[in-house]
Amino acid sequence: MSTEQFDNGQQPPYGQPAPYGEQQSWAAQPAASDPYAQQPPAYGAPAGYPAYGYGQPPFPGQAQPTNGLGVAGFVTGLVGLVLFWIPVLGLLLSGCGVVLSAIGMSQGKKTGASTGLAIAGLVLGILGLIPALVVLIAFASYGSSF
Repeated sequence: MSTEQFDNGQQPPYGQPAPYGEQQSWAAQPAASDPYAQQPPAYGAPAGYPAYGYGQPPFPGQAQPTNGLGVAGFVTGLVGLVLFWIPVLGLLLSGCGVVLSAIGMSQGKKTGASTGLAIAGLVLGILGLIPALVVLIAFASYGSSF
C-alpha cells in the first residue's frame, strides 16, 4: 500500500490505518465548479438594528462597564426606606443610600456606565431620610419625657 493511494481523499481499506504522519480528510470535497457548494452571501443586520447583534456589547470581547456603587446605593436606599421605622437603622441605611448613589452617579458619568439605579437609589434614600428623621425625633422626645 503506497501513500499515493490516499492522496485523492478516499478512505483506506477497512482495518488498515493511514500511513504514519499523514492526516487525511475523508470527507468528500466539493468541486470548485459546483455552484451549490459555495457559501450563501452574508446579509447585514435588519434596518434599524445595530450591526453587532441583538443585546451584544458594541465591541466583541469588551463588556459594558457596570456601576457597582449605583447598585449598592439603590439597595441601601430601598432597605432604608422600608426600615425607616427603626430609629437609628433606617437613618443610617437611607444616608448610606444617598451617599453611595451620589458617588455611583459621578462614577457612572465618568466611565459611561448606566446611572439609572444610582438615581433611583438617591430618590429612595432621600424618601427614606425624611420619615426616618421624624421617627428619630419622636423617639428621642418620647424618651426624654420620662
